[in-house]
Amino acid sequence: MEGNFSRRNLLRVGLGAAALAALSTPPNALGAAKYKWRMQTHWPTGVGYYKPLYEGFCNLVKQASGGQIEITPLPSGAIVPTKDVFEAVGRGVFEICWSFPAYWIGKVPVAGHFNGQPFGWENFEETLTYFYQMGGMDIIRKAYGEHGLYPLAPQATSGITLYSKKPIKTIEDFKGLKVRSTGIVAEVFKKAGATPVFFPGEELYQALQTGVCDAAHWGSTSAGWDMRFQEVTKYIIKPFLANITNCEVFVNLDVWNKLPSDLKAVIEHAAMWNAAMSMAWFTYYDNVRAKEFEDKKMGKVVWMTDDTVKKLRTYSMEVVDEYSKKDPKYCAPAAKLLKDLLQMSGRLNP
Repeated sequence: MEGNFSRRNLLRVGLGAAALAALSTPPNALGAAKYKWRMQTHWPTGVGYYKPLYEGFCNLVKQASGGQIEITPLPSGAIVPTKDVFEAVGRGVFEICWSFPAYWIGKVPVAGHFNGQPFGWENFEETLTYFYQMGGMDIIRKAYGEHGLYPLAPQATSGITLYSKKPIKTIEDFKGLKVRSTGIVAEVFKKAGATPVFFPGEELYQALQTGVCDAAHWGSTSAGWDMRFQEVTKYIIKPFLANITNCEVFVNLDVWNKLPSDLKAVIEHAAMWNAAMSMAWFTYYDNVRAKEFEDKKMGKVVWMTDDTVKKLRTYSMEVVDEYSKKDPKYCAPAAKLLKDLLQMSGRLNP
């Protein structure tokens, strides 16, 4: 994340992570910024990934562009409430945002596919295959484009971890469970018999502490850890609800279209590099925190049965089909790509 970059080198090598990491410092000092953007996220400032990933992306763009693009990273709610950033960026209130696609599925249903389907992609490579080889990114960009937005590379945050005050092993354990959830995952929980509820990040700890909800997910194990879920729950549930889930970075479409092509390439490649670093950061700390949870006897890691996972995957595909019917223009082709991928991997029957 702190490697040195230049625009010339970044454009020459493209996305190759090893090559990007080896780039040398530009011989000239950074010039005056030609483009000054403001960026807002849904992340609180106190979480461990805020500086290396969110602020790190802004620093990377500045360095890679030779100082021509300067992005000021702002925390959750700095300009508008998190629920309003989709429209705010589309209207040009500010230029760029880092957020979570599940928040917008009521406006843009295919955002659920951008986020990641429960029990869908098994690894980062499958995610890249879906978006960049099979055409998923083209579908997402057309859908977001109707709202005046241009999505950059999805920002992988590893798996979705459920922290719970109750052990969950079988499908029956979901019955009546009050679980803080969002997006497609919440729809899957409904089918399993749970009761999804929603609280913004700043209210989650208290909701778990007081029993207003029994379980919650906030991204990966390490993401939930930084929200201090381990203090108010007893169990980490595995396997992950999704092995890969994505945050997102999107730019106002008019602002994007005014950029010269070389700077567009710099930002897109920086976003893809940052996605790889995000995946690495979360994977490492997910393992560290899960081990700490048990080693320090803070709680237990419990595993859902194979039959439970199979049922949840079935529910997930049912939700995919339901969204395809609601949105035949974008969700239907996105769903077909996902099913094609799962069939190629042998995890879904033709």
